[in-house]
Amino acid sequence: MSYRFTNAQLLEIEYKIPKYNKYIFFEKRNKYALLIPVINEGERFISQMNKMKEGNIFNICDVFICDGGSKDNSSNPDFIKEYGCCGLIINVSGKRGQGVQLKQGFYKTMINGYDGAIMVDGNDKDNVHESLPLFLEKLEEGYDVVQATRFTLGGKEENTPFLRNIGIRLIASPLISLSSHFHYDDVCNGYKGFSRNYILDKRMDWFRDEFNTYEYCYYPLVHVKKLGYKACQVPTTRVYPKNEVPSKIKGFSSNFKLLNAIFSLAISKTRPDQTRPDQTRPDQTRPEIICNDYIYIFIIIQNIKNYKLCCKLQHSFFVL
Repeated sequence: MSYRFTNAQLLEIEYKIPKYNKYIFFEKRNKYALLIPVINEGERFISQMNKMKEGNIFNICDVFICDGGSKDNSSNPDFIKEYGCCGLIINVSGKRGQGVQLKQGFYKTMINGYDGAIMVDGNDKDNVHESLPLFLEKLEEGYDVVQATRFTLGGKEENTPFLRNIGIRLIASPLISLSSHFHYDDVCNGYKGFSRNYILDKRMDWFRDEFNTYEYCYYPLVHVKKLGYKACQVPTTRVYPKNEVPSKIKGFSSNFKLLNAIFSLAISKTRPDQTRPDQTRPDQTRPEIICNDYIYIFIIIQNIKNYKLCCKLQHSFFVL
């Protein structure tokens, strides 16, 4: 039994995709596409594009800018074309969020027949100009999920905000790892690659309506091994500017919403053939919600072994 969407079936679900305007500057030239979701990233976006051009990225991968309605050059077709991007996709729907922009990008690349798609932020935190070939190599080797990590395998990080560091290492990565049966070190890193087969698996329901924010950062990680696909990690360098956090996730409210989303996605299920008579949402089952409390306790115990991080926590406690 084939779980994969055909091109004809893909066209049938176009109604699920929020409305967008597209500018295609040239036809498909490479096997894989790079999606960069942006909104008013300013000079950071220009800096990243310059590095990518110097690193020959536009020649080895077709780049699509997925804009959320920016007022700067991120939505300027002439500016985007000049760098060598394949296309510019501008969200014009009433829905807002990174997930909306990525959904539009994933759909467009699948319709155009790409063998896979890689996503990365457009705020110049990642060394795309150096590390993208690693993603292409792993996708060519047959991996279906490729996750970047700044913490292991030779990856590097600079100026990561302390609380964000704690959240990634002690909560988010262990939780997603436990629920997915695959060890991830850096799940909050938005630098990820996916194969065409995985994106088009009907059991994933990749283009569902409620994927509007950061669902593509976590949901695919949870189910890759469960559905029989292959996952791996590759090193990257992720650098935050000093005394600045170039991220849309800021403040207690935003971080709490993100944490809640991570918990929900960690216990989610794939959609088709999961429905029960007493449920309209098969990804929310009572036993899993109850079990979640026990999982959380286990995560904290498991990560006490992270000596360096514990030393930082201990130091902060006594300073306070």
